[in-house]
Amino acid sequence: MTSNQERAKQLMADSRFAFMNGQNREALNLAKEAIQLASKDPDAYQCAANACMSLGDYDNAIDYYKKAVKLDTGNGNRYFNLGYAYASAEKAGEAVKNLAKAEELGCTPENTVQLYNLLGIICFDIGRYNDALVNLSKAEAVIGIDMDIMRRKAIIYGMKNEIRKGLEVCNQMKLIAPSEYVGYQYAFKLLCQAKRLEAAKRELEIAAKYSVPSMDYYMDCVTFELQNYGNDKNRDHMKKALALLVKAMKTLKPSVKEVTETYISSAELWLQLEDADRTIACLNAALNPVSSYNLGFEIVPEDHGEIPLTEYDIEEMIENDRIRIENELGEYGLEELAESIEPDEDGQRDYLTVLEDTENGSTEEEYKLDENEKYELTPDNIDQINRLYVGAYTLKSDFRRVIDYARKLQSSESTHNKYIGIYSEANACMKLGTEDHKQKYEEVIKFFRNAMIKDPADIAAVTFRIQCYTDIGEYGEAEQLCNLLTPEIRKSFLEKIKEAKGGGE
Repeated sequence: MTSNQERAKQLMADSRFAFMNGQNREALNLAKEAIQLASKDPDAYQCAANACMSLGDYDNAIDYYKKAVKLDTGNGNRYFNLGYAYASAEKAGEAVKNLAKAEELGCTPENTVQLYNLLGIICFDIGRYNDALVNLSKAEAVIGIDMDIMRRKAIIYGMKNEIRKGLEVCNQMKLIAPSEYVGYQYAFKLLCQAKRLEAAKRELEIAAKYSVPSMDYYMDCVTFELQNYGNDKNRDHMKKALALLVKAMKTLKPSVKEVTETYISSAELWLQLEDADRTIACLNAALNPVSSYNLGFEIVPEDHGEIPLTEYDIEEMIENDRIRIENELGEYGLEELAESIEPDEDGQRDYLTVLEDTENGSTEEEYKLDENEKYELTPDNIDQINRLYVGAYTLKSDFRRVIDYARKLQSSESTHNKYIGIYSEANACMKLGTEDHKQKYEEVIKFFRNAMIKDPADIAAVTFRIQCYTDIGEYGEAEQLCNLLTPEIRKSFLEKIKEAKGGGE
């Protein structure tokens, strides 16, 4: 071995060590030095590519992996790495082609499992659900039962609307991990999808009995109440949903993220109950989750009274318990049962748990969030908060505040939220009677018209434009645009236009 080759081997070893310690830039620089000394060694390019992957530089990673493949064409692991890089760069076609070549040549067991998993994910993303299932089953054949694979399979069966097969996978998850909520959760979602709400309710009841309480469980209970509200429009479902959020906060030890999202969900519910002040209070709490939670901010305030989660017949429960106990004891009463238990060698019957008194009746410290823990709101969180502020201040007829939050929405990455912000500002200007509100509506109508020209399938632009014409009384224009909508949506907008024509009566 020449001195250059020896030096290159040492550089590659140093590069791998730096890579393992998260020093990706250093790992890349060392790999580049190795390439200069050993330009025909595929491992040198492999080291450089691995570092680029960790740096998120997928294009350069692909180039380096390609060179490694070219120098070692019979190695399936090289093709796997290249396919993985293509997948990370969202180039599905090239990813599948290289992964298929890797399967043909063979890989290490570890890469083989990842290969099938990756093929399963890619096939799912491009809508090839049957191929996704085949590849996930191949991964299972290599490593055995795996919860992540079963999760994906349950989701795919849901996408294919094969509810029975999806539920079979859920039962497998429950058998493996009966105390984890995940199996019950996917079963609940599949049953809701199939509109089998009674069965979905039973699934939540079973989960409450066997699985460890979790935020996912409580949020699914909230979802169930909201689905029922969608069916019967009974506002009690909203109140039960709020009660569930209260119970979640008091039962669990939530993270900052969970507290934040619970406050936002509470705001959604209060807005639907048309309580603007409580909506705003929950949103303010979501912006300061740690201090709000630690200071005891209540989703349901004392002056609102306790919202019952479920109605119980207390007398009936007591009587049922009495009958059950009598049946279990047979001819013995409680005292006779105690006497029937044999004493220990000291003549004692120490079979009861010792209860220690404390000042507060509990030794458990009150749970608090870490004051130093920070949670950065996601773009979706921010959009949802701004949208709810718009709704709450609209209820309060505080249109200047509506304009403030509508303008924040206009900077959203989401086209639909941007549209809400643009429309809400124009509508608030009209409600305030500003001098430029007519001009504002003309500009907004023009904006939505241009959006329709750019994308004729942009139904949101159509509906906002119809609403704008309705607001300013140009009903003919609004009715004409309704012809672009599906019959069901068209009917709803025509009813709104008719109501507006009649002065809102």
